[in-house]
Amino acid sequence: MATKRIAIEQLVPGMFVVDMDVPWYRTPFLFHKRMVNDVQTIALMKQHGIRMVTIDTSKGADLPSPTTPSSMNDQPPGPDALSPQESHVAQTAEPMPGGQPAVVIYAQAQEAVERIFDDLERGVPPTPEATKAIVSNVLEHVLNDRVAIATQVAIQKIKQFDRSLTGHALDTCVLSLIVAIESGLDQSDQELVGMGALLHDAGYVRLPRNLVRKRDECSGQDKTLLEQHCKLGVTLLSEHPGMHEDVLRIVREHHERADGTGFPSGLNNETISPLAQIVGIVDFYDSMVSRRGTRPAMIPHDAVRQLFLAGERSQFGKTLVETMIRSIGVYPVGSLLKLNTGEQAIVVGVNPQHRLKPLVKVTTDPQGGSYATPIEIDLAAPSSDHTVRTVLRVLDPINERVNVGIHLDASVPRAA
Repeated sequence: MATKRIAIEQLVPGMFVVDMDVPWYRTPFLFHKRMVNDVQTIALMKQHGIRMVTIDTSKGADLPSPTTPSSMNDQPPGPDALSPQESHVAQTAEPMPGGQPAVVIYAQAQEAVERIFDDLERGVPPTPEATKAIVSNVLEHVLNDRVAIATQVAIQKIKQFDRSLTGHALDTCVLSLIVAIESGLDQSDQELVGMGALLHDAGYVRLPRNLVRKRDECSGQDKTLLEQHCKLGVTLLSEHPGMHEDVLRIVREHHERADGTGFPSGLNNETISPLAQIVGIVDFYDSMVSRRGTRPAMIPHDAVRQLFLAGERSQFGKTLVETMIRSIGVYPVGSLLKLNTGEQAIVVGVNPQHRLKPLVKVTTDPQGGSYATPIEIDLAAPSSDHTVRTVLRVLDPINERVNVGIHLDASVPRAA
């Protein structure tokens, strides 16, 4: 790495920035390591008080060399020739976010969320711009291919024995964005849902860590204390005057329930923010399918059944429950299925119009032997071998000793 520290006035498009003199959470940039592609980015840096930056000349353009007499006598380039900077940019510019695989997007977002929670623990609330930058990046990829990003959520749950606050925050954000899109919300409300989902558990940083880790197993005074995290989160995030009220309402109300049995205020369906209701049902689902402390994760299909029962009990509005199930599927990504043919299959994608017929990867033959190359099949489409495959039942991967994550990692899911 060949780095130089330069004044913001010397920065030009084509340079690769690796550091800035202002903390990341006070800027609208998700990452400080970035290719500068246009003058608008430089203007935005100046607006946020950035005065000095460090550039990496091995990845981007360098400062221009002083003009020499010989260079002044050189023949001028033709109209189609690239300048040295443009040529260097063409060789070193990174692909745009839309061209990055979901695994990279998820990893980058996870890193950014971890920074936010590290700052929260130090009492530094994130700027709305920093939070929105993460959400906008994830939202773009949810819109492009919701199956691919949802698959990353499923993979991370399988790989990590006990999901941290940051893992749960990001997963809740991704799934909430999917539900918000399915609900027909406009982009502004989608972003607010994503921001609220990302920060919904911020108040936990003000509570003892050992208590937070076993939060699903607590009762009595410990449970009462943990329920304060909604108000603590609002207090912490309100320290930044620019945080949107709808985001704060999500943080405050995501544990409220439509039948009035939730906390902290016992609100009902008419008084709970609709955006908070989306995050609330996703948080409810994600908590069930995540392992915490000694409590094992629930099979996704069983969690969907619990969603349905919660709707029957009026804890969530039935329309919202239907939208949630339509978003994640009756058989969510990562579910292990037994087919009517005797084969086993893993769900790698959801068919919104055919909830009982997901996209699957068939991994074993009817006799239980593994296919050398798993077969990806859309159960809603005619099979090339004319075999009619339907779901017989859902299996527990632990009981079947199947590592679902390996197959999800190797799959290239299609957009639903």
